[in-house]
Amino acid sequence: MVETAILLQWMHREQLYLTYARWKDGRNEGEVDLVLVDDKSYKPVWGVETKWSNRYFNKPHELKSLIKFCEANKLKAAVVTSIDQIGMKEAQGVRFTFSPASIYAYNIGEITLKMKATN
Repeated sequence: MVETAILLQWMHREQLYLTYARWKDGRNEGEVDLVLVDDKSYKPVWGVETKWSNRYFNKPHELKSLIKFCEANKLKAAVVTSIDQIGMKEAQGVRFTFSPASIYAYNIGEITLKMKATN
């Protein structure tokens, strides 16, 4: 449900190549909830894992799919939403910015409205 609320905030942006990543490599499967793809190179620019849990704030190493995605795409950082945890953590060389899902969704909406107002 939190994924839907955040995705709906992003849907107000025009010219945004937002998708998700999903893969299967033998028995290994993974996915990342939101991925921004560069419209020219078609390569991932950033990834967001939308969680309604504080679990990963204290166990960022358990974000295995997100870590694998970042490593495969040479991304040094990603965003992870939480219930109410704010901060930065690192696991396997990937820096995670944790933000409450409500604040993350609000910020997307506010920035989008400001962008539309200036155009």
